[in-house]
Amino acid sequence: MTILDGGMGKELRRIGAPFRQPEWSSLALLEAPERVVEAHRNFIQAGARVITTNNYAVVPYHHTPEFFDARGLELTTLAGRLARTAADTAEADVRVAGSMPPLFGSYEPARFDATRAAPIYAGIARALDPFADIWLGETLSTVAEMRTIVAAVADVRGDRPIWASFTVPDEWTAGRIALRSGESMDDIVDAVVDEEMPVSALLINCSIPEQTGPALVALRSACNRRRVELELGAYANAFPTSRGGTYQANEVIFERRTELTAERYADDVAGWIADGATLVGGCCDMYPDHIRALADRFS
Repeated sequence: MTILDGGMGKELRRIGAPFRQPEWSSLALLEAPERVVEAHRNFIQAGARVITTNNYAVVPYHHTPEFFDARGLELTTLAGRLARTAADTAEADVRVAGSMPPLFGSYEPARFDATRAAPIYAGIARALDPFADIWLGETLSTVAEMRTIVAAVADVRGDRPIWASFTVPDEWTAGRIALRSGESMDDIVDAVVDEEMPVSALLINCSIPEQTGPALVALRSACNRRRVELELGAYANAFPTSRGGTYQANEVIFERRTELTAERYADDVAGWIADGATLVGGCCDMYPDHIRALADRFS
C-alpha cells in the first residue's frame, strides 16, 4: 500500500502560511516558500510516502495568463525544488509526484483547450523534470486532459510512471457513473489501451468520499473488461456534499465537513482498498491527521 499526502492548500493555511483566493496554495510560493517545505514535511511525518509538488494553482486560471507567462515556470520550478528538498531530507524513502493540474479551472471540462494546453503542459513538465519521480495528472475532468499531459511528459525523461487522476461530480446524472465531462470510466481505460498510453495508474481524486468509492469500482470494472492491469487509487476531498448553484472555484473557500474525521475517512478508505485501491491519500481539506490514520491502519 502506498500512502499519498493530503491537501496542501488548507495545510498551508493551518500552519500560518499566506493563503487566499484566487492564488490558493501558490501564494506561499510567492511569499513564504519555507512554509511549503514545512507542509510537505508534516505530511511525510504523518506517513505519506508520495508528496505532490505545490504547483496546482500555478496556472493561468488562478492568476492571469500574463502573470503565468511571466512567472509561472519560475514558480513551478520552485515548487519542484521545495518538494525535492522535503523528500531528500526525510528519514523515510519518499517520492515526489510532479503535479500536472487543470489549467483552465478545476471541474471545468468545457473550458479545456488542447491546443492552448499542450505548450503549457510541456513547460510545466520541463520545469518539474529535475525533481519528479512520478508524473501526476490530477483533478482531470476529461480524457482529453490525460492525452495532452501524456504527450507533454513524453518530451522529457520517459522513465517515470505516469498516474492519471480524475474527478467525478457530487451527484451522478441519471444514476450514470461518469466524469464531469460525461465520459465513462470505460472511455478512460479505452483511451489508455487503444492509444497505448504509458499510464501505469488510474485514480479518483478531489471528489467527495461518497462518490469516490462507486467511481473506483466502475474504474476497476472497466479495467477488467479490457483485461488490463493498472494500479488503482483514490484521494478524496472533504468539501460539503452540496455547494450551491452560485459556487465559483476561485472565490469560495469551503471549510471541512466536521463529521469527516480522520477515523471516519480511514473507514471509507478501507472500502476502497477492499475494492482494489493500492494508492490512497487525501485531497482538499485532508490534513496530516487524516494521512496518519491511513498510515497507521494500512502501511
